[in-house]
Amino acid sequence: MRVSDVMTTNIRSCTPQTDLETVAMEMWNGDCGSIPVMSDTGMPIGMITDRDIAMAGALQHRALCDIETSEVINGNGVRCCNTEDSIESALQTMSDAHIRRLPVIDDSGSLQGMLSVDDVVACAERGKRGEGKPELSFEDAMTTLKSVCKHH
Repeated sequence: MRVSDVMTTNIRSCTPQTDLETVAMEMWNGDCGSIPVMSDTGMPIGMITDRDIAMAGALQHRALCDIETSEVINGNGVRCCNTEDSIESALQTMSDAHIRRLPVIDDSGSLQGMLSVDDVVACAERGKRGEGKPELSFEDAMTTLKSVCKHH
């Protein structure tokens, strides 16, 4: 099973210059808790979460419309996976980095979608007696979820 079989394709994004109020509204309208931050060339350079926005508002004592995304995201880059990667490889990346969401890019680095733990759980299947392990098993999903949820 490939990442492209599981990922969500209808996603929102922002730029480093986007203010946090706009980002929050993108999340609200897209019913999501994080979105990728994109470079001028259309490649993911970071992720911003609803928690990042809440903490910035609380700690900076400024209106969200006065805080740019670049002031909030860290400079450590972003972990991504490729549309053609195996789901096992993407789950390993999520587990290793303790992250719930991976931007999905194509070979040129352009954003194609997002792979989330929610997507993984929704696609996981129970093995059937005599038929072996499914391509994305409940065990795979739970192992990844447990790893991501560990305090680090």
